[in-house]
Amino acid sequence: MIDQRLLTNIIEAKQTINNDLINNQDLLEKAQAKLWELMIKVRMAKMMQAFGERDSDIYIVTFAKSGTTLMQMMLYQMTTDGNMDFGHIYDVSPWARYSAVANVEMKSVGERRIIKTHDNYETLRHIRKGKFIVVIRDCPDAIISLHEHIKSYDNPNIEINNLVERKMDEWFRFNSEWLENESKLDILYLHYEDIIADKENIIKKIAAFCNIPLNEEILQRTIERSSLSFMKKHETKFGEQPDHWKVFNNFIRKGKAGEGRSLLTQDQRSKYNGLIKDIAFLSRYATQS
Repeated sequence: MIDQRLLTNIIEAKQTINNDLINNQDLLEKAQAKLWELMIKVRMAKMMQAFGERDSDIYIVTFAKSGTTLMQMMLYQMTTDGNMDFGHIYDVSPWARYSAVANVEMKSVGERRIIKTHDNYETLRHIRKGKFIVVIRDCPDAIISLHEHIKSYDNPNIEINNLVERKMDEWFRFNSEWLENESKLDILYLHYEDIIADKENIIKKIAAFCNIPLNEEILQRTIERSSLSFMKKHETKFGEQPDHWKVFNNFIRKGKAGEGRSLLTQDQRSKYNGLIKDIAFLSRYATQS
């Protein structure tokens, strides 16, 4: 429950620096981080309420670096005339968290709204309209792609092993909750590896699930414009554009499968196999001990 009096007192308080504040810097920084995250969640909820729900909505659900932008581009090409006049993919396929952080409108085009999310199941389980496409990528591949992203955009010195230890449990928790699907959302589950290996049949599968009319022209345009070469050519329309000292051309990277297997230690392989062995959709990712 929000303590309005406390918040009002903070807002109206004189900003006088004293030893009491200095001695409690760590506490202030923790409070700031919690308030920031709470504000973003509140903004997201308010924006999603205003955005509303439609039966024709399509939600793209992924753990980070698991083919989200690829799926946005595929669905955009499948549901519109496919023109590339937009400034950024978020102009035609919104991401609520980005809109909340930037405090900008959630935009969309066409009759079929394509909504990106990396949010956990609990955040979206209340939705009653629309369809969900959950894309799952092998955890080591997602982590190595995330590692390269962080190196290019945030922290050039980040250690891969620390990232593996932190993100493996997050990956499993995120995907297992979406696979369990307690609220019985209308979900199509896809492996990222199948998308890049057999894109034509995956497009047809998506079209059937989402009731999207598909002809040969749309099919071939979708295949071509969601290719690595095409998206790399138009990279400024995807992902963040960072500060001047950071890499501007590394958001669309390689899109390969199996690249991350070599980064796992023996103990990490054993842990990974233990996490996924009893979940059928994930068990294909079991590594050799």
